[in-house]
Amino acid sequence: MTYTLQAVENSDEKANLVRRLRNGALIIIFASVLSGLLAWNEPHPVAVALAVLVGGAGILAIDIALAYRSSVRRSKG
Repeated sequence: MTYTLQAVENSDEKANLVRRLRNGALIIIFASVLSGLLAWNEPHPVAVALAVLVGGAGILAIDIALAYRSSVRRSKG
């Protein structure tokens, strides 16, 4: 199985995957900046922001992988 968008035949599903990735990345960036600002009085506010960024990126990666797998299965029939 190839892990490219070529494996997804429906262009609407390709657009949905790209939109999901873009929106998720924007939410993660916003959440990490916000958490860094909220933790400004803590000893390490950048560490808090990086922890949120890394955790959010992991969750987004799992979400995109599951959405990709289901869209490939739908396109294969």
